Amino acid sequence: MTARRLPRLAALGLLATAAIGCSDDVRPPLGRESDALANATPKRGGVLRMATYTDIRSLDAAVAFDEVSNAIEQLLYAKLVEFAPSGRVEPDLAESWTVSEDGLRYVFRLRPGVRFHDGDEVLASDFKRSIERSLSPDTPCPASSFYERIKGYADYTGKKTKELEGVVVLGDHLLAIDLSEPDATLLAVLALPVAAPVCRSAGRTFEREFSLKACGAGPYKLKSWEPGRSVTVERFAGYYRPELPYLDGIEWSLSVPNFTQRFKFEAGEQDFIRDFSHADFMRYRASPAWKGRGDFEPSKAVHSFFMNTELPPFDRVEIRRAVAAAVDREQIAKIRPGLVRPASRLIPPAVPGHDPSPGQRFDYAAALDHMRKGGYPYDPATGKGGYPEEIDYVTVGGSFEQEAAEVYQQQLARIGIRIRVKALAWSAYLAASARRGSAKLGTDGWAMDFPDPSDFFEPILSTKAIADEDSQNRAFWSNNEFDGLLDEARRELVWERRMELYRRAEAIVVDQAPWCISYNKQWFELWHPYVHGYVIHPALSEHVGAVWIDGEAKRRAASARGAPPFSRAKTEAMLARFAAASDGRAGRR
Repeated sequence: MTARRLPRLAALGLLATAAIGCSDDVRPPLGRESDALANATPKRGGVLRMATYTDIRSLDAAVAFDEVSNAIEQLLYAKLVEFAPSGRVEPDLAESWTVSEDGLRYVFRLRPGVRFHDGDEVLASDFKRSIERSLSPDTPCPASSFYERIKGYADYTGKKTKELEGVVVLGDHLLAIDLSEPDATLLAVLALPVAAPVCRSAGRTFEREFSLKACGAGPYKLKSWEPGRSVTVERFAGYYRPELPYLDGIEWSLSVPNFTQRFKFEAGEQDFIRDFSHADFMRYRASPAWKGRGDFEPSKAVHSFFMNTELPPFDRVEIRRAVAAAVDREQIAKIRPGLVRPASRLIPPAVPGHDPSPGQRFDYAAALDHMRKGGYPYDPATGKGGYPEEIDYVTVGGSFEQEAAEVYQQQLARIGIRIRVKALAWSAYLAASARRGSAKLGTDGWAMDFPDPSDFFEPILSTKAIADEDSQNRAFWSNNEFDGLLDEARRELVWERRMELYRRAEAIVVDQAPWCISYNKQWFELWHPYVHGYVIHPALSEHVGAVWIDGEAKRRAASARGAPPFSRAKTEAMLARFAAASDGRAGRR
């Protein structure tokens, strides 16, 4: 494939745009709001079709930790506890629990008769086996440090013991978790898929092949996964809550460009959408036919780019400070007004502990001064000086992050740092950015796993998050004072004191700049009127576990609309001609 050739899906997206029309009009919803109101009683059946522009690398609860995988994992795996629609922790597979007065022992009483997807009963021993499997030193679990207060964690992860002492089976339906010291986040991290019980077929050790037959006790079971193309889950008839789920299944199409998603959505081939080009976002928001439909998911994520502190020039703190001061975050936000907002701190607005006061800030004069102090002075009048080598910046192709990277490229050139944007497929980006000694600079960010500020420090910037492969700390940054504050904050059970410790930790990140914190992005989500039961969740993204579809309303609306304006056969024919023309142009270069 030549460098000029568009990927097949991207080309299809461009043709789909032509199919829909190049005007500012968007097709109206399939169905009417009155249909939605008239059919409020949940109905069983139907398949919800969704899509994402990224790919996933795993569906194994022990290692899959990106935002897209997590949405699917919430359906495949049940946990001891879960996040309620209020955002609070409530029982899931545990009927109840008690906590000792010293806060060091939690005892969970399990629901009897709960079944895995393969029919085996879920027992306390399955929780112990699964937690030990996730936290094994041979498992590349990105969130292992969340559980380090479990008694015996250091010995177990250091291969001094073969069992995790603090996870204790008291009976088939009685499980204890003993801690080495109090942990304010324990219940929240037990609500993550990492701590979910997996079928005994997963064994006691991590094997990558398990991901292709991921097996848990959630409301849906894995039907198929074609890496790079699609994931399909189907209703688990043995789910312990017999009223759920309502759908027969859910299909995720992977690596689908935004334009293609719009085409599929308006044709009724996709029921839910949140990956928009900014132009399409504005079109839908302006369309009278879509007025009052859809909703914003508040910003639960922070977006940035990492600077590898083990590699020059970013092993010099003054150069990192120069970069952080050179980025005009307001300019980044203007790329997609309404969806992107400037950010200068780690904790995003929708997460408890968010501090609205300024953190990192744009200051061109200060940036030039930091370059001088860092040993690479730059003269903007002559364009002389700065760092002498061009630096690769790794990002995800076809994403907003790539658009932002191209703006960073211009902004950093003004202080004498020249970057070359390398747009990669999602899996290639993950591999390159998370390998020690590989990438100097690249897209980074973090989406909330649970509503606590610790989630925006420990898994991505602590020393414990550094690994030679699959490192979550892509900056490979280590700071003893920062680590100490995180440890103290996890022990602290008084909320106000914890928040003060996290504010101090955040101040270190702002100053030392392993990340250039750039923006918060909120998602706008749309779904057709025949899709019911979807509510924006305060702790989870794309939480579709209680969704149901009015199939009759969908069929009626599709029939009334008629055939799509551009047939699939004609689209494929145009795609073939486009590819041939693209090859011809590439051959002339």
